Amino acid sequence: MKLRRTITAALIAVTAALSAGAPAMAATGPGSLIKLSCPNGAAADHPCKAVYYHGSDGKRHAFPNGKTYFTWYADFAGVQTVTSSFMAGLPLGTNVPYRPGVKMVKFVTLDKVYAVGLGGELRWVTTEEVARTLYGQDWNAQIDDIADAFFLDYRFGADIAAASEYDRAAELAAAPSIDEGLESTHRDLTVQANAGSFAIDLVKLRNDRFAMITDVAATSDCGDGCAVKTLSEYAAGHAATMGIHGTYFCPPDYADCAGKTNSFLGPVYDTASETMINADDLLHHEGPMIAETKDGRRFYFHRTKEFGGSVAAFEGVYGELQAAMANYPSLIEKGNVVVESEKRLDEGQKTVKATRGGIGWNGKSTFLVIARSATVVDLAYVMKALGATEAMNLDGGGSSALLYDGAYKVGPGRLLPNAILFKRK
Repeated sequence: MKLRRTITAALIAVTAALSAGAPAMAATGPGSLIKLSCPNGAAADHPCKAVYYHGSDGKRHAFPNGKTYFTWYADFAGVQTVTSSFMAGLPLGTNVPYRPGVKMVKFVTLDKVYAVGLGGELRWVTTEEVARTLYGQDWNAQIDDIADAFFLDYRFGADIAAASEYDRAAELAAAPSIDEGLESTHRDLTVQANAGSFAIDLVKLRNDRFAMITDVAATSDCGDGCAVKTLSEYAAGHAATMGIHGTYFCPPDYADCAGKTNSFLGPVYDTASETMINADDLLHHEGPMIAETKDGRRFYFHRTKEFGGSVAAFEGVYGELQAAMANYPSLIEKGNVVVESEKRLDEGQKTVKATRGGIGWNGKSTFLVIARSATVVDLAYVMKALGATEAMNLDGGGSSALLYDGAYKVGPGRLLPNAILFKRK
């Protein structure tokens, strides 16, 4: 079947001025549409006719057919021609799914009709009445067939039993570009925040596709000469591909760290051993704490004492613990920037422009950020600009390290006593 990897020249004749509009195009590079130059007389099924989306995950993503393409773009005006060596340097990623909110879909040999969510999530529209409310009186004309060969391009979400359970406009707004639906992306970009523009490295992860892991090199509480590893060593130990450095600690190159090298304050849960390191600080540490349960629920505690006095206390309320880490200060809580009122925000964090690291999230995505020439306050506003509703400061400076798809994007930096990792579910 030619449509799996090719958009033929005949598609140019398709009229598809979407009422939803088309995402903005970028220059050649991540976010752009790319194809090869065609030789004279190239047939409609020649490989040069294939158009790909160049994702911020460093991969190229094929459109399974023209109908899928035209849910994202009104025409081919933004397609960039690239060299064969450039194209070959981009590994093939997943196929592009339908854009959320534009059409309903069904598989050729199945009777169910689905609305589309972010990243190709399909949700069964259980009744004609619901379909009519969502897509109008001509709802049955708003359904595209998908060949069974593309079944694995999609995932399945909760059924839609009432129209209130699916908001077409919100789903469309949540997918301004194909990047938003990819399970992970890395971008080196400039963010306009409250206090100015900041150059950052951003790893963005879909919450439903990754599990958080917190790892500690030491096997028990340690006050001096504590075990350390590189971020990539932490990741390799869990077959994880994404990660960022962890808490503040006392590095050996600091004179005032003599007698307490590589030690850190605050509790960190070691996922592999199911042990809370520095557990005595659960009731005393004055910074926030993040946690995730084994079923994927994420928690942000304003102070570590709200986590509970022990792992058992936490699990008695929230369920089995998967990962947890405390640091300081808190950046964002419930969508509000709180850093400027934090008691552990010191003068250097408020005024010194340096390399800063942090972790944040919202209901759909996790943000791992390394910001350059920024204060900790600046980092909070960067997180806010990215859409984080919760965010916690991490270490920075010479300890900064960021791993994406198994490769360093920042670092490796110093050896680390702990780290945060993400592994595909």
